[in-house]
Amino acid sequence: MNSTLWNRLQTIDRRIIYAVLLLFIIIPLFIDIPLPTYPSKQSQDFYDTLEKVAADKGNANKIVIVNGMWSPSTRGENQWQAEALITHLMQKHLHFATLTFDTQNDTVMQTSVVEPLAKKYGYVYGRDYVNWGYRPNAVYVITIKGLVTNIPGTIKKDAHGTPITSFAVMKNVKTRSDVAAVVDITPVESTETWLGLFEQNNSPPYLFAPTAVMAPTYYPYLDSGQIQGMLTGIKGAGDYEGLLHTKSFGSRIASALSLVYALIILLVIIGNVGHFATRAAKRREAS
Repeated sequence: MNSTLWNRLQTIDRRIIYAVLLLFIIIPLFIDIPLPTYPSKQSQDFYDTLEKVAADKGNANKIVIVNGMWSPSTRGENQWQAEALITHLMQKHLHFATLTFDTQNDTVMQTSVVEPLAKKYGYVYGRDYVNWGYRPNAVYVITIKGLVTNIPGTIKKDAHGTPITSFAVMKNVKTRSDVAAVVDITPVESTETWLGLFEQNNSPPYLFAPTAVMAPTYYPYLDSGQIQGMLTGIKGAGDYEGLLHTKSFGSRIASALSLVYALIILLVIIGNVGHFATRAAKRREAS
């Protein structure tokens, strides 16, 4: 009985399993494996909401506020969410302003995401988008409150010290009614502040891109309609890239995760079938 197939499968050297697992993680990062993409409802809602924003001609002179709270420590998830989002905004010719309350985000997001994509899509700083820059956490609440009634007076200058009123993209942006949507890309709890201070009746849509570990907490907000869409970690980034038909690193990481999940399920099935087959063989020998 010890030489049966199931016994051999149950006694595979764990180093072999780890090696296979490592290959399943590494190979999709360098080779595009065309796995089918099935976006979650939350990712689809995120995409559909921005499609509706872009289709509304009343938003032509409005901006989308992109609040980036992430830093290099969570760029493995948040950077690819941000890249997919900015790609969508540029594909749809939506104006936007970036804002952050994290000391590292402004540099990382601009150099890694916004500026490379601006070159690709021909976006011009000041005409199509603007960087509102970094604000200390101490003025987080005050800043969001101020955006409701007086955006130029609250922001005043861009990240380079230029008055924001001098930019064409800010010409018609004065209050919350001139904001087409708010997108919060974050690994921290910032949602409640935006929903409590900025989002009210007839407010612009609020979209959320958290790390995967944060997502379960915010399903009640999705159910109530306070959040109109959510990208859940790297899976959400991969979903978004699939909906945009743009394959980037986010899709490759999502593919690696899918293969790893499939391997784990396969190993669990093999282990359980082998266990019950071995028990059945022992009973037959005993009888």
